[in-house]
Amino acid sequence: MVIQIDQSFGFGLIQDENEQEIAFCLADLNESINTGDLVEFKIELMAHGLTATNLRLLLFI
Repeated sequence: MVIQIDQSFGFGLIQDENEQEIAFCLADLNESINTGDLVEFKIELMAHGLTATNLRLLLFI
């Protein structure tokens, strides 16, 4: 779940299934994602730590 988005700094935070917070870059998004949205993502180890990549909004019908 996306737990925080900070437009002024250009990043957001996701909480994974272990309640760990993982950062992501807003510039890498292909679609609009908002605080509280459920997303799927990949985790990559970058120089500054774990980063969520390939974010995709989960839609439920």
